[in-house]
Amino acid sequence: MESDLISRSEVSARPAVSNLNSLLADIHVRYIALKREDFQLHYRVFDEVFRILQRNMKAVDKYYERYVSNIQFAGSHFDNLRINKPDEFDMDIVIDVPVSMHTNPLDPADSDILIETYRPEYLWLRAGTQYRNLPNRDRQDFQINKTAYDWLDKKNFILGSKFIVWFKSVGNRALNEFQKLNGRPVCYVDGVAYTIRSSSSGPAWTIHIESEGFKLDVDLVPSLKFPESRWLGKKYRKIPAGCRREFWLAVPKPNPDAPPTPHEEQRSWRLALQDQEKQLLNHTYQLRQIIRLIKKFRDAQGMDKLASYYIKTIFFWEIADLQNVQKGKKLRKKEAFWKQNDIATLFKYMLQKFYDALEKKSIPFFWNRRKNYIQRWDIDRLNEYKGKINKLLNVLNNPSDYKSVAKYLLTDKEYQEYRKFL
Repeated sequence: MESDLISRSEVSARPAVSNLNSLLADIHVRYIALKREDFQLHYRVFDEVFRILQRNMKAVDKYYERYVSNIQFAGSHFDNLRINKPDEFDMDIVIDVPVSMHTNPLDPADSDILIETYRPEYLWLRAGTQYRNLPNRDRQDFQINKTAYDWLDKKNFILGSKFIVWFKSVGNRALNEFQKLNGRPVCYVDGVAYTIRSSSSGPAWTIHIESEGFKLDVDLVPSLKFPESRWLGKKYRKIPAGCRREFWLAVPKPNPDAPPTPHEEQRSWRLALQDQEKQLLNHTYQLRQIIRLIKKFRDAQGMDKLASYYIKTIFFWEIADLQNVQKGKKLRKKEAFWKQNDIATLFKYMLQKFYDALEKKSIPFFWNRRKNYIQRWDIDRLNEYKGKINKLLNVLNNPSDYKSVAKYLLTDKEYQEYRKFL
């Protein structure tokens, strides 16, 4: 994760800003790229807090101790796309269940967990015979495995809502096991006291780690994993050969676009393929820098409804179009495009792709295009965002006015500071 970090000593006191490429490069180093010193501090604090938290979570809950498996970074740090500050981490906590996640080869309809695809990005999971039989099958072990059995409703659906409640209770009980400072959990790192509190939003249980002049928010998201052999059917994109990993995830999360019925709230699981998506971004050289520049443009212009995942999704489609990745062709065409073109050319090219997406009112989910992330956006927001992108495109189409690009990538405060270099 430390690739592309910049030491503060590498930031030039007198940058040579002579064209658009040098301007974008300097803004990236100065205002976008994470600073190595900041990341190392935040990671060191996180590592110590999480080490103790994990130990405590295993101590307070026998099911968690037995069945927690993969723990990995997710989000922008995982993809090496984080900008500005390293003060937010995302972690996927994969929890196993005491049944097989594979399809029953003799009778698929009698698999231990049945997957029902009811919306393009969302699933329902239903317990099969072995799962439903846990009380009779496990005997003494059922004292532990009862946790997974309790996630079922009367129709044997695995309720993401109960899964989340259980996970957050484990986290909060573990947090209570920390040392206390003025009644709050605390962890000491290099002699400094970092207090810890928690909050909850959607599927994430978030810990907030703080000391004077320091803050770090860590989203811990529980999930189930399924082998890639159980990837979904005809309406879903096949996982490209170069992107295959061992498994994909199901995260308990209601569909925000669905009617607010109890079934939607409780049974819903969202697809998560960040491992596969990270592989899709490999061998793309300058692509990540372009994503970071567009994220900085979004932030500076207040386009807060344009989620980072929407931005990545447009890049996913572009990568697939360039290399015809779904047919497993070689990577040469993709590599050539992102390697041979300069930053200025790529930035303008992808910014136009964003404008086109808003013009069409379409950013389809990469794995199933029936899901359109901006389908419900109103015309005022679309026109506002298109107008902001179009203004920057007009500047980019006038090479002699390249210095004006800084106005669009920087906040007012940052621009006033940066003007001395222009």
